[in-house]
Amino acid sequence: MKPLLLHYYITNRCNSRCSFCEIWKQEPKVDADVDEVLNNLRTARKAGCRFVDFTGGEPLLHPHLAVFLRKAKGHGFITSITTNCIAFKEHAEELRGLVDLLHFSIDADSEALHNEIRGCNCYSKVLESIPAALSNNLAPDLLFTYTDRNIDAFDGVYNIARKNRLMVILDPVFAVSGPDIVSPPTHRKAMAYAKRAGVYLNKAHISLRKQGGNHLQKPLCRAVTSTIVVLPDNRIALPCFHRAVAAVPIQGPISDELTRPQRAQAEALQGRYPFCEGCHINCYFDPSYQHLRSILFFRSMFAKASYAFIKYILYKRPWPRKVY
Repeated sequence: MKPLLLHYYITNRCNSRCSFCEIWKQEPKVDADVDEVLNNLRTARKAGCRFVDFTGGEPLLHPHLAVFLRKAKGHGFITSITTNCIAFKEHAEELRGLVDLLHFSIDADSEALHNEIRGCNCYSKVLESIPAALSNNLAPDLLFTYTDRNIDAFDGVYNIARKNRLMVILDPVFAVSGPDIVSPPTHRKAMAYAKRAGVYLNKAHISLRKQGGNHLQKPLCRAVTSTIVVLPDNRIALPCFHRAVAAVPIQGPISDELTRPQRAQAEALQGRYPFCEGCHINCYFDPSYQHLRSILFFRSMFAKASYAFIKYILYKRPWPRKVY
């Protein structure tokens, strides 16, 4: 089957110091080469990828993000970025019409808690970025990464979203290794919040965690099949970014990279590596669900359909469209 998602790490630079992320600690700092990104976008689209998520680090720190987005839209990709909003206002106008799924990270309804979680003073930047986005016909989703510590700080974030007719995404924090670090009572609170209008929670994530995540004997992960992970130095991470046992230099079209022995081996072992036991990393299971025919697939699709109905029909936000 063709890959669905191009997960493109265009930089490992970041102006946050998030407590649940270590990308900002990486050295040396690298920005993806412009020509390499443009070529990879073209060949990845031909290889079948439909979505591209430009990530980091903080993607807005790459000076050519708008160029990448415009080229991706021209190829027919659905585009996505997640930002801490520190640099958003100064880039809002140039991003107009280029980001289909724009996510503003906001983890609390108080400045003190949000800034502590993010390791920087960025709460006010999020609030300032909402009108800047809306005035440029961008409809950001408020991305609330929930933990045992901040789940009770959701109400204020929800009120901000409702005031601006924006969606809130409830995303459970994940452990790169080991069992789920979110307690069952916190998940139950998130499930209750998800019943509110305008709140998106992929309930397949909760189901996956209830069953202990991925299991080696009956693997659910399709990270290699569904996703191409490109690093800032133009290498493909296998089997995924967080558990890369190999980083293969891109030597030609992405379609050629999909046939290389290292990828074939990683695909055969996806979900079966020793470190895959108990894995529940959201960003790789989300596209993996599309390759399963189980309750996880149906719960994921129902959540996405509800999201689309509210955002594009009820809230009348602009549908993703191609840019020429």
